[in-house]
Amino acid sequence: MVISDKWSSYKEDDVDKAKFVKETLMKDIWWDKVDYIHTFITPIYDVLRKTDTYLASLHLVYEMWDSMIKKVRNAISLYERRTEIEHSPFYEVAYSLLLDHRTKSNTHLHCLANS
Repeated sequence: MVISDKWSSYKEDDVDKAKFVKETLMKDIWWDKVDYIHTFITPIYDVLRKTDTYLASLHLVYEMWDSMIKKVRNAISLYERRTEIEHSPFYEVAYSLLLDHRTKSNTHLHCLANS
């Protein structure tokens, strides 16, 4: 949209904000960050899509979670240029959120289905 000829009609309301938006969207670093976010969100989205079905998938949840967490860790480590054993503050936050969600939905029924 910012490279369109119509952009000039949208930017008349607040020229400074319009300029900031255009400059931000035209930088490669912005799109690198968008790609990074997409890379570590995709495994989470995939698990949600696979389990949001009428098909029996309860027995697959543990393996999907373990696989998802590894993929998230790999994506974050790759972006931060760290090895998987190096400490990453962002991964620790992401892992904590994922673990909280897993713990909340971890019931005896889940454990039985996994067995």
